[in-house]
Amino acid sequence: MSKEVLIELYNRQAKIIYRYLVKYGCRKEDAEEIVQESFIKAIQHLDGVDERKLPSWIFTVALNTYRNHLKRKSIRTELSIDGGGFISRLAAEGDFTEDILVNESATLVRDCLGKLKDGYKDLLILKYEMELSYKEIGRLLGLSESTVKTYLYRARNEFKRLWREEYGRSSIG
Repeated sequence: MSKEVLIELYNRQAKIIYRYLVKYGCRKEDAEEIVQESFIKAIQHLDGVDERKLPSWIFTVALNTYRNHLKRKSIRTELSIDGGGFISRLAAEGDFTEDILVNESATLVRDCLGKLKDGYKDLLILKYEMELSYKEIGRLLGLSESTVKTYLYRARNEFKRLWREEYGRSSIG
């Protein structure tokens, strides 16, 4: 694999990974280091990673590095969602009654997101907080657009189920 491919990938993806890590609760300084570490690992493994899978490989390395960082330091992650914007976009595509979600505090939404498995949480943040397209999410995660749509559907349904269980609202969907 050529260095040009890696440079082009860095220019296209480093900011997305950084923004995602910050939204996920990572401190900005740590996010910068994790992005750099991820690309250093990519350089070290240039020959061992399929060029087509490099974007998702780097994203996975960054997430795993952050999660390991949290485990080592026993830090509780604090999702950084913007309350209304995230909720509005989720409600628009998730068969939620927007009024119910928008009127709830962002803290409740963060708590509910925190109870989802990491893969679902990742998808919801990438789609509704970072406003990435299905294609961009697929590139980051190494999935087809149709698979992203399917997994997002499942993630929304799981969020809805957890919301109902936690807050007793049966009128969300």
